[in-house]
Amino acid sequence: MIVAVMRIPARTRFHLVAPACDTRLTLENAEPSLTKVPHMVLFGFFALLTAAQFNRLDRRALYWSFAATALLGLVIELEEGATRTGNCRITDVLPDIVGALAALLPAAALIVSIRAWRANPGS
Repeated sequence: MIVAVMRIPARTRFHLVAPACDTRLTLENAEPSLTKVPHMVLFGFFALLTAAQFNRLDRRALYWSFAATALLGLVIELEEGATRTGNCRITDVLPDIVGALAALLPAAALIVSIRAWRANPGS
């Protein structure tokens, strides 16, 4: 994971500048961001892999996995702004969050159904 996060600054030989990010949270900014399906898929996969690292898959694990996924998305956007290698828009974190939710909500539903089944195994 460290290599993946360091890849963006390494492309510019760690020549960083103050990030110039578009911080406007408008529908105009959010609309193109929510068409980034690869981001949704990859960050959903990352959220599941992060959740799998916990000893127990419970609410706490899902919360931390979601937070780690959102934080990774934010770090990548800031790196793109600091290296000037991409579009640094805060709304580009939205597909990362959507991907995490799309992956973690079915996992949460599965946890609830397994716990309900364990509480009433005969039904």
